[in-house]
Amino acid sequence: MITMLHIVIVLVNLFAIIVLAADNSSTHEVPHTRSYWYVGGWYVKGTSGHVFTNQMYVEKLSPVCNNCNLKQYPIVFIHGQAQTGTNWLNKPDGSQGWTSYFLSQGYEIFILDQTSRGRSPWLPGSDNLTTYSAELLQQRFTAPELYKLWPQASFHTQWPGTGVMGDKIFDTYYSSTVQFLASTTDQQSTVKAAGVALLDRIGTPVILLSHSQGGLMPWLIADARPNLVHAIVSLEPTGPPFQEAIFSNTSARPYGLTDIPITYSPPVTNPSVDLVQQTIASTSPNSSQCIIQADKPSPRKLSNLQKVPVMVLTTEASYHALYDWCTVKYLRQAGVQTDHVNLPNLGLHGNGHMVFMEKNSEEVAALVQLWIESRDTLLDRIKNESKEAYNQ
Repeated sequence: MITMLHIVIVLVNLFAIIVLAADNSSTHEVPHTRSYWYVGGWYVKGTSGHVFTNQMYVEKLSPVCNNCNLKQYPIVFIHGQAQTGTNWLNKPDGSQGWTSYFLSQGYEIFILDQTSRGRSPWLPGSDNLTTYSAELLQQRFTAPELYKLWPQASFHTQWPGTGVMGDKIFDTYYSSTVQFLASTTDQQSTVKAAGVALLDRIGTPVILLSHSQGGLMPWLIADARPNLVHAIVSLEPTGPPFQEAIFSNTSARPYGLTDIPITYSPPVTNPSVDLVQQTIASTSPNSSQCIIQADKPSPRKLSNLQKVPVMVLTTEASYHALYDWCTVKYLRQAGVQTDHVNLPNLGLHGNGHMVFMEKNSEEVAALVQLWIESRDTLLDRIKNESKEAYNQ
């Protein structure tokens, strides 16, 4: 049973973690050892001979410290669309990123570049590549308060700088933007295959920590290797189920969370037929409509994900504030243990979609660490705000 003493202990620990995070916020890197390798991929016949393709770059960082205990579960960081594993290193303002924070807490870390992205090679001449404009990133990520494309955008205050072209911090961030596969099915299929190879090589359960479009990948990787995934932390994962939202209303992700098959019980052979849908209408301009499985027939379960605890984290000012609740509702309906951590309800305000790059990123990292290490007690802090949203 959770007592007031437990809650006080958790709050004290959280404060101590945040203070330590502040002490570690300089540009000096936390001591670590580094190695890298490639996983997955295969040979294909090209015009001048065979070439290797769909391999994935992986970088391993291990803490080096005296009198510190290595945490039991390593963290695998999975970046979002048009980005690479460098997301998790230094922030665009030059201060420490999340890899330094979690290394300082004793975690072994693996960062990757999704297939055909960054240091993961792609086939020359491919017409299946695209990228993002600076204007799009300004509107959705770094300066949404200037455009007000969704109601919560005006709350955005945490980006370090103006968030527009010509600002040094924005230009540094945008210069890290790279090409990515235009085909969602190709991206998901190849990252799943390489991600499975990575988990097999690590050989012990890991925490999959993902962001945005990268949030699709833990569903697929954990589905294939549930015994090698201790937990999933998903920062504003791509969603909501079955459709796009805010910027379009087109159909998407026919398997609910993914564009490619994922294991359901009973099995799904034709998602448009087997996954019977119902729509929950939006009740306010601050949320979007939600499509989940219908109550009849009984909703299918994501059977391989049922034993993997999941955190979905949502910020105050992101467009995800309109629909992450629907992703959480879908996961829970499918039998997945899912906690929704809504930052403003826990006193963390002003963040946007790129929360781990923003001014208070260490405080958010500390909250994620608290969930990883003290999940049961943190639930008491979020249960009241989640009850109304998901039990409607």
